[in-house]
Amino acid sequence: MHGIGLWWRQPDHYDWLTSYLKARHLLLFMRWLMFSVLLIVAAAIALTLASPSGPQTSTQRTVTYLASATLAAIAVAYGRRWPTRIQSQVFSVVGNACIAAGVLVESDPRTAMLGSVAFVGLAGYVAFCHTAPLLVLTLGTGVATAAVGAARMAMAGDVPMALSSVLILCGGILAVPFCGQVLVHWLSIDALRSSTDTLTGLPNRRGFFRSAQALLRHADYRSQPSFTVVMIDLDGFKRLNDTLGHPTGDMVLVAVADSLRNVGGGNTAIARVGGEEFLFAQLASLEEARQNTDELRKAIAALPWGVTASLGLASIMMRAPALTPLELVECLIAQADTAMYAAKRGGGNQVRYAGDLTGDGSGAH
Repeated sequence: MHGIGLWWRQPDHYDWLTSYLKARHLLLFMRWLMFSVLLIVAAAIALTLASPSGPQTSTQRTVTYLASATLAAIAVAYGRRWPTRIQSQVFSVVGNACIAAGVLVESDPRTAMLGSVAFVGLAGYVAFCHTAPLLVLTLGTGVATAAVGAARMAMAGDVPMALSSVLILCGGILAVPFCGQVLVHWLSIDALRSSTDTLTGLPNRRGFFRSAQALLRHADYRSQPSFTVVMIDLDGFKRLNDTLGHPTGDMVLVAVADSLRNVGGGNTAIARVGGEEFLFAQLASLEEARQNTDELRKAIAALPWGVTASLGLASIMMRAPALTPLELVECLIAQADTAMYAAKRGGGNQVRYAGDLTGDGSGAH
């Protein structure tokens, strides 16, 4: 029961899976795959209107028209751009309803049973992208639709074929999505581990790039006017390790990570990117970012081991820069790194500013 509870409460996979596909340049392929599959299902439902065993009454034909047109519209939406997580969830629920409606209005129960196969693809998509409750809804709808078709076939006199068909369909509808969700669950765990520093629990450099780009993609340029990256390097950390020992050094790194978490809040990305190097990114006004950066310096200096840090800050005013999010993050890290070394040459335990980049990311001023 504990395992089932964990599976039921596991988070949505959609955002990290989208980032994974985008990072590997597979998002365009997935968009057109979804477009093609949905259009095929929509066409299949529409073609039943021309069949003698298809929907006969005006109500049945209207339902078929609506189901086919709705699936075609969702296909076009995928063709235009990859949906947000909420849009994808809505599309999944609506797709459930359309497939069930298109199948249940068939006059011939054998045709209805055949149409239930479409739930396998939909349930597979939900298993890979979304939560257990949405998967159970999809599987329940698919199994119920297949059961209705089997009952109609049994009432027509062919009980053995009804039982055989429903068992085959239910096996496919249930097995494929559950295998898919188990696979994605372990992939997500591996992806999380590969993006996390095991000592501090903070993201590593890879995780920082992913989080920082996500901040930029969802930025509201009107209420969050600046994007800031701070490079943090602990002063004299090697000497501390040599004198107090590596276990104490590890305790210092964990304490610094906790300090960064305490200062950071919403609209931030934090990471440990080297032995004693950390990155802190934030969407905020430039003045707030500078205050937070000095607060970080003071929080580190207040730790009981007498450790201090040199911090370099680089920012950009959010005026729709021409650089991509990845290029912009890389540019700001380079600027912040240069400023951090200036702080270290100045004696440490201080903040140096790289200035604000121009709107197109072309330099500092």
